[in-house]
Amino acid sequence: MELLTGFGLGLLVNIIVVVARDFGRLAVAKVFVVFLLAAVAFLIFPLVPKEWSLFTNNIQGAVPALFWLLCQFAFNDRPRLKNLWSVMAVYSFMAPALARFFWAGEEFTPVMAFWGWHSGQICEYLLISHGLWVIISNWSDDLVESRRKLRVAMLVVVGFAVTTAAVTLNFGLAGEYTRGIIVSISGFIISIFLIKGKDGILFGETQVAHETEFSLTTSQADNEATEAAPSVMADVQQMSEEAQLLKDTMDAGFYRTENLTLKVLAREIGLPEYKVRSLINQTLGYRNFNDYINKLRITDAAKRLIESPDDPILNISLDVGYRSISSFNRAFKEIVGVSPTTYRQQTIRENTVL
Repeated sequence: MELLTGFGLGLLVNIIVVVARDFGRLAVAKVFVVFLLAAVAFLIFPLVPKEWSLFTNNIQGAVPALFWLLCQFAFNDRPRLKNLWSVMAVYSFMAPALARFFWAGEEFTPVMAFWGWHSGQICEYLLISHGLWVIISNWSDDLVESRRKLRVAMLVVVGFAVTTAAVTLNFGLAGEYTRGIIVSISGFIISIFLIKGKDGILFGETQVAHETEFSLTTSQADNEATEAAPSVMADVQQMSEEAQLLKDTMDAGFYRTENLTLKVLAREIGLPEYKVRSLINQTLGYRNFNDYINKLRITDAAKRLIESPDDPILNISLDVGYRSISSFNRAFKEIVGVSPTTYRQQTIRENTVL
């Protein structure tokens, strides 16, 4: 048991060091480190002295909530934390922690047991389920290739490990080697992903390789042509042609297509999906396909709001590709900062004054 625990602990410490060193400036990395520290508490709980058992037990109880929080930051470009899920996350580990502190040594009544433990356990299962849903949802729209691979690791490895840990703890099924096995297997697989991630982009961090950098203007390419290797220049030229093809397609208004998906766009321009995904991510800097399409649509809509002040906002929203006024208003406010009505009124007023 001690040997297996030591192996798992070594893996966790290694992952913590690598993540903190290479990605420490990212919010998602900070959450991941805290999640791993909670995993350390889960791993060493059977071995800690009695005076530390209460503290360690409370820390390991935060694993489901931290898993949910990690999913929000890793796989949601705009995590929304001011909601009921955040309340459930805090409650899931605070309720048992407070119950252990205030009701230690007392005989639990059914009410105490429910509010101190059972309700928190229900929240844990709901948080794990929602975290897994966040991983799965919008998978096809994710433009960051390494993050798409990370979704697989998180869904299969960490999701399974967290679920197993929660079930074994809540139902008292944890055997002598259960903790070590769960952490060791999960830690080993995550370590492999971290090592492979050094060559790419992890946690959604954007990096553009030198070979794929390009400019649609020919002057920069001409200046660098004499210094670049022929193979690299061929890649740059091909990327420029494909990017120009994407630009021409969007300039023609294809972004107005209703229910537009990456697959539909790839078929329209005659390129594989992975190439279109790479073009939008590495050359334009977008990490989500919907963000890219929304930006094009809202830019078009904002122009039409001013040029055609008598056109109803609903008509404009439908013309640029939205199926409902609510989705249009939400996307417009996220990008512009104000509602379409306010934007139209303010801009027309400013132009009148000028």
